[in-house]
Amino acid sequence: MKYLSFLLLFLSSHTFAGFYVVVSEESSIAAFDVDDIADVYLGRKKVLGSSYVDQVLDRTGEERRRFFATVANMRESQVNAYWAKLKFSGSMRAPEEVDSTQALLEKVIENPQAIGYMTEKPPENSGVKVALFIDE
Repeated sequence: MKYLSFLLLFLSSHTFAGFYVVVSEESSIAAFDVDDIADVYLGRKKVLGSSYVDQVLDRTGEERRRFFATVANMRESQVNAYWAKLKFSGSMRAPEEVDSTQALLEKVIENPQAIGYMTEKPPENSGVKVALFIDE
């Protein structure tokens, strides 16, 4: 039983290791902090440092739920209600949802002003750079 508990703890710590916030290698976005990311993903900020972010890429499912709990301390239902209110008022556009890591990588590579997050470290020479690692 002791070994089973250790194994479960080990597996869970590696399954939910954190998030890699990625931008294009061509992006002028350098580094920033978790509060900046929360502001970008909640539509409060469009500029990181001196770089304008024109495409914010969001994920779906469990990955999205964990991301917003970690970054903004919000449940997914709160995030959905927040964006519904902003969209209804016509003042903001919600982040674009992307279903797969590959689709996210392609969109970030295509647009130097895009930002996204993923749970896997991006492969070397993938065309993206990690701007921030957020440990869960």
